[in-house]
Amino acid sequence: MSKTAIIVDDSKLSRMHVRAMVLRNKPDWSVVEAANGDELFKTLQGTPVDVAIIDYNMPGDNGVDTAAKLRQSHPDVHIAIITANAQDAVVSGIRAVGAAFMPKPLEEEQVARFLNSTALPPRRPAQAPQE
Repeated sequence: MSKTAIIVDDSKLSRMHVRAMVLRNKPDWSVVEAANGDELFKTLQGTPVDVAIIDYNMPGDNGVDTAAKLRQSHPDVHIAIITANAQDAVVSGIRAVGAAFMPKPLEEEQVARFLNSTALPPRRPAQAPQE
């Protein structure tokens, strides 16, 4: 089944690199691009997406903030956040919004694993522990 993925990164070169990985693994998918969170939401007005791969460091909202807004408005989108920043606070923030963490430098195998996991229901944001 053909799906649409969106790559959100302020670096055109990075978007091209991730796009190539997606299309090598899922040649029947469509791929659209956005340079930041604002462009992502403008694109979503006319293009439904199934998968979002979002860079963490971008001007404006960072990847976690963008993913949180995306999760609220489009809860069925599968989200991954890519970053070289593997600090515990960053990774737990990524997981808290129900996104997959993909460390940079990005490896094709981890992209393929994430794309193949999109056949399952999307991750849900972590729930706060009940007291």
